[in-house]
This record gives sequence, C-alpha cells and structure tokens, in this order.
Amino acid sequence: MNKTDSLYGKFEGCIVDFSLERYPGDYWYDCGILEATDVLREFDEKDWGLLLDDLEDKGVFWKKRLVECLGDLKILCEIEIILRVISTDDEDLQTCCFDTLRMLDLSGVDERTREALSSRAEYFLGEASLPVKKILEDFVERLNG
Repeated sequence: MNKTDSLYGKFEGCIVDFSLERYPGDYWYDCGILEATDVLREFDEKDWGLLLDDLEDKGVFWKKRLVECLGDLKILCEIEIILRVISTDDEDLQTCCFDTLRMLDLSGVDERTREALSSRAEYFLGEASLPVKKILEDFVERLNG
C-alpha cells in the first residue's frame, strides 16, 4: 500500500501543517483536531502499522498533534503510541501524553510500565506549573487508583 493513498497519508496531510511551530494553533483546536481524529477512527491495522513505523522519525510538534488526537478512540494502539513518545525531554509533549493517558483505560498496562510512568510523573511534579501539576497528580491517582 502506498503511504499517500492510505488513511495514514490522509492523516499525515491533516496534521503536517499544524505540526510546525510557526503555525498558530487556533484552527487546529477548532477544526483540524476533529478532522484528524475522524481519520484515525477509520484506520485499519495497516494504517496503524505505517504510523508506528514512522513515529520515531517525526518531530516533537507532529507527535504532540498525534497525541492530542488520542484518548477517545478505544483502541490498544493509543497506549502503545503514548508509551513510545513519552520518553522525551520536551515538557509540552510529556504533559500532553500524561493528559491523554488520564483518559485511557490503563487496566491492561503491566506493573513495570505502571511504575515507570508513575515515577516519571512524580519526578516532574516538583518543577511543574500549577495546571501541569494538576494533570500529573490526576494521572498518578488514576494510575494507582
């Protein structure tokens, strides 16, 4: 399957312009995110495979836009994607990952991964702003609850 002919290619087209720092986010949050999420809902196994294969090569803003589309798709790939991108030095992307993880069913996450996520969140709690601190506290509570 050609990437450009796939739903993955369509998704790529939805977010590529909004993954660059120089573009304002208003349109993304008003319309773009909805369109991109609708495309993700139509993904099949091949499309998810293409996305996962390309994920490592994508920039921080692209990954952030992707994670912002997750949380309500009710598929296993959501957690896998977030676990692949959460190990970043970018604070905004990490916050976005924890925020999205709060919405997901984490019952299938193994104990080792739970401990790693909890430790990571607690590490950032000390330096976090008030809104980010709330996200991290909610995540840790939900993870351990």
